[in-house]
Amino acid sequence: MATNQEDNNSALTSSSYGKTNAMLDFLGCSYRATVRLFKGLPSRILNFVKRKIREYRNRPKRTDISRVYVVVGYTTKKRVDEKFNAERRMMIIRRGLLVLIFLLILFIAVDRFTGLINYGELSQIFGIESWEEVMENDPFADKTTESTSFFITGTSETG
Repeated sequence: MATNQEDNNSALTSSSYGKTNAMLDFLGCSYRATVRLFKGLPSRILNFVKRKIREYRNRPKRTDISRVYVVVGYTTKKRVDEKFNAERRMMIIRRGLLVLIFLLILFIAVDRFTGLINYGELSQIFGIESWEEVMENDPFADKTTESTSFFITGTSETG
């Protein structure tokens, strides 16, 4: 029994030492990685800025929003112009198709919704039988003017 007691005690001390040791190792590793990160930060920022400046200087000059091609290797200006014009045509076709699809969807939606409307029920709901009735009972109409026609005669009644 004594040996079992000793084995249990030694196991407990070794496991607690192992957990503590693992925690210290983890904290030490985290500390070293953080120090390395902050030490290398200025040079990484400097390299990033230098790279962006180099890219900006090496870019071709642009005069409009169109894509600019740099002739590299075995190509000609004619080939680049053809590619540019092909891309431009594709953009115009895409926009046209998008507008056409939008109009088609709008037409289908209007057709579906007007088919669902029962105008007889709407006239009963609002109490309107015809447009003449709407115009006749217009609350915003000027009441001083009559809808009858006036006849102007050539005679004057001044004394």
